[in-house]
Amino acid sequence: MGARLYALLVGVDAYPPPVPALTGCVNDVTRFAEVLGERVGADALDLVVLRDGEATRSAVTTQLTKQLGRATAQDVALFYFSGHGSQQVAPEASWSVEPDHRDETIVCVDSRSPGSWDVADKELAALLAGVTASGCHVLVVLDCCHSGDGTRDADEVVRLAPPDLRPRPSSTYLGGNAATGRVRGGGRWTPAGRHVLLAACRSSERAREVTVAGRRHGALSAALVSALTGADGRPTYRDVLRLVTADVTSRVADQHPQVETTDATELDRPFLGGAVAATPRPLTLSRLPDGWSIDLGAVHGVPEPIGDDTTELAVYPLTGETSGAPLATALVTEVLPDRSLVDLAPELDAAHVYRAVVTAIPLAPLRVGVVGDATGTVALREAAARADETLVELVELVRLADADADAGDGASDLLVRATPDGFVITRPGVTRPLVPVVGGDAREERTVLALERVARWLRLSALANPATRLSDGSVLLEVDAGSGAVGAGGTLTVTYAGSVPPRFTVGLANTTSTPLWAALLDLTETYGIFTDAFPAGSVALGPGERTSVDLVGQVSDGAWAAGTVSLRDQLMVVTSTVEFDPRSLEQEELDVSAPPAESVRGVDTPAGAASTLDRVLGGTRTRRLGPRPEGAALADWRTDSVFVVTSRPR
Repeated sequence: MGARLYALLVGVDAYPPPVPALTGCVNDVTRFAEVLGERVGADALDLVVLRDGEATRSAVTTQLTKQLGRATAQDVALFYFSGHGSQQVAPEASWSVEPDHRDETIVCVDSRSPGSWDVADKELAALLAGVTASGCHVLVVLDCCHSGDGTRDADEVVRLAPPDLRPRPSSTYLGGNAATGRVRGGGRWTPAGRHVLLAACRSSERAREVTVAGRRHGALSAALVSALTGADGRPTYRDVLRLVTADVTSRVADQHPQVETTDATELDRPFLGGAVAATPRPLTLSRLPDGWSIDLGAVHGVPEPIGDDTTELAVYPLTGETSGAPLATALVTEVLPDRSLVDLAPELDAAHVYRAVVTAIPLAPLRVGVVGDATGTVALREAAARADETLVELVELVRLADADADAGDGASDLLVRATPDGFVITRPGVTRPLVPVVGGDAREERTVLALERVARWLRLSALANPATRLSDGSVLLEVDAGSGAVGAGGTLTVTYAGSVPPRFTVGLANTTSTPLWAALLDLTETYGIFTDAFPAGSVALGPGERTSVDLVGQVSDGAWAAGTVSLRDQLMVVTSTVEFDPRSLEQEELDVSAPPAESVRGVDTPAGAASTLDRVLGGTRTRRLGPRPEGAALADWRTDSVFVVTSRPR
């Protein structure tokens, strides 16, 4: 039997005087029960809902133990309370953990009746500690106030009941111990065990009701339903907090939802421990207190801006189609660990969350350290300056020894040493030349061209989409030489049989339910890029459709005679949701013995680029990307690579 969600939902509107009645709490739990049924599924959901008169103190505390106590280590338990929060005078025995001598409470329908009481934070702590003892994951959602003085005015309903000033004996607490549970500063309860608390507001704020589609709801509850029904993917607690914060702060002032836990790693868990079914997750954009931002950052692979070159995004409605003209364009200005700040043009309504699609990614230039003969280094810099388009940044080093130190910190990608005979291109810390010495006529121009080829190759080989919604294996990549298939990320070694080169097969299979397009690029160790696996550059794959390409591993006679016995190819599969053409990426293997040829210099993206992926691929060849072509189809895309080492023993 699989994991189950055991849920207890409590909603109270019909409070008897003197507690003010509410109007949206029953709506909250009724709608949330529907959402759980839709997103979790009836087979995995065990639900108890207490509404109004059913939500007595005895019923709530009993079901907390009975219903949620059924959850085992593989299950998830949910306690959802929508109603009044309040305070009560704390017994003297708990003053050591309550500096203000008051308990934070939730108010049941009969809490202010003679002989009955609110459920105090410490009682919740004790009850939920018993639930978490099984090892299950626990989520607590409290759409109520936690502290502060409550007011009601004509325009809003505040979910804060008047404090209960009755002295409460310690014996009336569950377990007879008023100091039960762990409480941190500010008075908010903190149960032990694996749990997450989603609270409607900060401890000094008030939770409010709002009108949504003609019905009253708690601001948090309405935002939470919107987040779970409108967001794709399997959102984490951080994702949910982002969505509900943007929603709530756009509707009401001075209310900021909070997520708390004793273990910060819990915040990266899927909401409800993964009980909500996964769907493809969009990249979202919203307005937070520090400005507009997308919910991807450095940990997701968003690159830092490089000068004026930065990640560009097209912005669309969250639940609409990502086709046609976007609502706005966003440019990343700062990459934070978990999100990125953006500039938006034109400005959009801050009350909404939007979907963003990456349309361009900044790609760093090749940093080249230059040392050696002064005349040669000056001539090389002049040649680079004359180039009308360069992907190379020359970094001057005082002496060759600096290059070895430079290799350790990654400050340069390649090293060029100027000698009287020509230019020697190497990797930092490696003495063997990357290519033959570039000498003879026009040596400076040919060196710049060689460096640009390496730059294009490196940029393409590392290309990745941090915002893709295509999952791993959307197009299954397998390489097989007859001894077992190797998948994405792996390495296959094939060996010559005497002078006969080895053969192998690259298989591609669409594992999704939608059409996809795929291209197979061969990036050779000598900086060639070949895109001729399919006649049109990319091939269409319907749902479940497969195709394969037979290839031959080669170590050329010339390279073998010169001492090379193995070469490594990177076979990169580019997968896209729309048709694209990678053939403009093609470049021959590096040969610095030929005269300079302007035709090999970077080519700008064609004005008629059919998709945003064509534009991104074009960006690997040039730093003059230009504006996004009007009418270009928005592509979701990803890259996967497998490596083939061809061995030709002597």
